Amino acid sequence: MAVLEETFVPTERDAQQAKDFSRRLAREFAPASVVTIRKNGDSESIEVPHQVFDVLMKVIAVMSEGKAFSLIPMDKELTTQQAADILNVSRPYLNKILDLGEIHHRKVGRNRRIKFSDLAEYKKKQAEQSNTALQDLADEAQELDMGY
Repeated sequence: MAVLEETFVPTERDAQQAKDFSRRLAREFAPASVVTIRKNGDSESIEVPHQVFDVLMKVIAVMSEGKAFSLIPMDKELTTQQAADILNVSRPYLNKILDLGEIHHRKVGRNRRIKFSDLAEYKKKQAEQSNTALQDLADEAQELDMGY
């Protein structure tokens, strides 16, 4: 199984090409379209499965914004530093989260490994809690007629 774990950093030119390509695809393909790939001068074509096309569109969208990105399999095990970088927190703070049992992990010798799927689940849960808290604050501001 080929695994892409490197970080791709699009240049300004890459970002512009991705943006132009994305716009062209959006104009020419309806969501239910069947997309095929054909090599120049070749009569044989290959149909692109919808899920593959959806992933490709997401990659193009990120590239068109000029953002760096990585493709990480959900079962990939990360070091604590890699996980901390993904969460945008310090490694000591991540270790506290792990000590509290908020993210499932395993020990490899003295080191800890965290599955990307467990990290993604934690990140999603944190985002949901943040959104709920923000909505509660907005509701309270409305009740108190604070102009929000």
